[in-house]
Amino acid sequence: MISVRLQIVVAVACCFCVTAIRTVDAQSVMPSQQAMPAQEAQEQEKQKQKNPEPANFSEQSNSAEADLPPGATAYNKGVDLFQIAQNQAEKGNIVGQKKLLKEAVKQFKLATKQNASLVEAPSNIGFVYLTLKKYKNAAKYFEQALSINPKHLNSLNGLSVAYVFRKKYEPALNTLDRLIQYDPANVLYYFNKGSLLQSMQQIKRAEQSYLKALEINPGDQRTLFNLGTLYENQGQFKKAKSYYEKSKSADVGNAIGLEALNRLNAINAALQ
Repeated sequence: MISVRLQIVVAVACCFCVTAIRTVDAQSVMPSQQAMPAQEAQEQEKQKQKNPEPANFSEQSNSAEADLPPGATAYNKGVDLFQIAQNQAEKGNIVGQKKLLKEAVKQFKLATKQNASLVEAPSNIGFVYLTLKKYKNAAKYFEQALSINPKHLNSLNGLSVAYVFRKKYEPALNTLDRLIQYDPANVLYYFNKGSLLQSMQQIKRAEQSYLKALEINPGDQRTLFNLGTLYENQGQFKKAKSYYEKSKSADVGNAIGLEALNRLNAINAALQ
C-alpha cells in the first residue's frame, strides 16, 4: 500500500502554523476579534523570516512602552525567544532551543497573567509544546486560547495537530470541520482532512475532501499527489496516473514532484 502524505502532522507550508507568533505594537487591537486567515498569516510570516525586525524593548522609551496593551512587552519577548529558539534548532543546537522555548513559555504565561484576553499568548504556548512534542500540554493551551476566542484559526489548527499526534482522530476531524466552517476557502484544511481520512481508510470521504480542495486550487500539488495514492491503492491505475502526472507537472523538482514521477514509473513498469 502506498503511504499517504499526511500534511497535517508536519506541514511543509506552515511548520506547525507558527504564524501565530507575531509581535504586538501600540496600534494592535488585542485580542484579535477576527482570526487571520492561515494563507495570509503564512505570507506575513515568510516576509518576517526574510526581513526579521525583532523588538528591542531595552531601547524603547517609557512613553512608548506605556502605550502598549497590557501583557504586550512580555508577549513580544516570548515571540523573540521563540524565533531565536527555532534559529538554534536549524543550527543543530537542540539543547539551546529547548532552554529558549522554556523561557518563551514563561514570558507567554506572564503575558496571560497581565492580560487574560490576549488569545495569542496561550495559543503560542501550545505551539511551543507542539515543538517540544508535549502534545497533551499543547492541547490544553490551545483549548485555553479557544475559550477566549472560539474562532481563533491558528489555535484550532494547532489543536487538530495535537489531536493527531495523540491519535485522537475523531476530535481532530471535528476540529478540522470547525476550521473549514470559519475559513472555507483555505485549501490546506480540506487537504489535511482528506489526508487524515485516508489514513483512517475512510476512502470515499477522503476523496470528497481532496476534490473539494482542488475546487479551490486545482493545482495544489500535495492534494494531486494524495489523490494519486488513493486511486493507486484502490487499483484505479488510470486515475492514479492522471493525478500523479498533474502533481509532477506542478513542480517536478521538489520532493513531491519527484515522488510522483517515481510512482508513475512504478505503475508503468507494473502494467507492462
